[in-house]
Amino acid sequence: MTAQRPVPDLIEVLRRRGNERIHSPLATRKWPRVIRWHVRETEVFWRVVNGTLQPSEPASPQMTLTCEPEVLEKILARELEFFVALWATGEITFEGSFSDAFRLGYIFLDDHRGRRVVFLAHCFLNCNPRFPGGCLHEGATIPLIQTLLECGVGIVQMPCPEFLCLGLEKHLYGELEEFELRRCFRNLATGVIDQVEEYLKNGHQVLGIIGMNPSPSCGVEVTKGKGTMLGIDADTSEKEASGVFIEEMQKIASARGLNALPFFGVRRVLPGESGKASRLEAVRKRLARA
Repeated sequence: MTAQRPVPDLIEVLRRRGNERIHSPLATRKWPRVIRWHVRETEVFWRVVNGTLQPSEPASPQMTLTCEPEVLEKILARELEFFVALWATGEITFEGSFSDAFRLGYIFLDDHRGRRVVFLAHCFLNCNPRFPGGCLHEGATIPLIQTLLECGVGIVQMPCPEFLCLGLEKHLYGELEEFELRRCFRNLATGVIDQVEEYLKNGHQVLGIIGMNPSPSCGVEVTKGKGTMLGIDADTSEKEASGVFIEEMQKIASARGLNALPFFGVRRVLPGESGKASRLEAVRKRLARA
């Protein structure tokens, strides 16, 4: 392919295309860089300003990109990905740090992500840590997972606090002191909120922290047997309250100013129980409103 347009015009079209990417402002945030293009006899400079690639007067660059005009034509014709030319084929070479080259290439990638996620109680995706007889499905709660996928959301599986703090068969159930169990749950909850914050600061929507009602750990609106698990009472009746893991997560979220973070529960289905369809429809409606 022979380049038909002047090199500065090619580079200008490429710059504008980079700025059109939805993730470009996030990728260039706090990244003050001068980028020098060297294409045959032509030099063009970019400067990152306020999260955008801007034309610049010549300045000392942190990165220099070198290629032939025909490579730019192929990229603009969508016959070649900028990232691929930079990192795979070597049709664009760079001088500078690998970190800077990766970030610049990342900007030009097409982004088909929906940027909408939910954080889901572990046992909906993996039923094996549940109590024997406490689950209708062998592996995963397929109807709920299918519903979430149909809603176009990403699913982040939260850790199972009972598995990690009490063991797979829960042999420490009721044996740990309350402060020990809460400390273990709090450490896991901190990791979840860390992930939530990372999604939020990078432009994603967190549509919900979905717990499992009436779990003593992951229940949101309803919990059952929380006192038994904590070793403080033998009451196994259902109560309008959150489970221990959700409680700790809500405290951490509140302390970090994430008061609008939505928490809601989906009731687990046991053998012989009804009402599955209405629960799934409630999830669909909730996510549609988000």
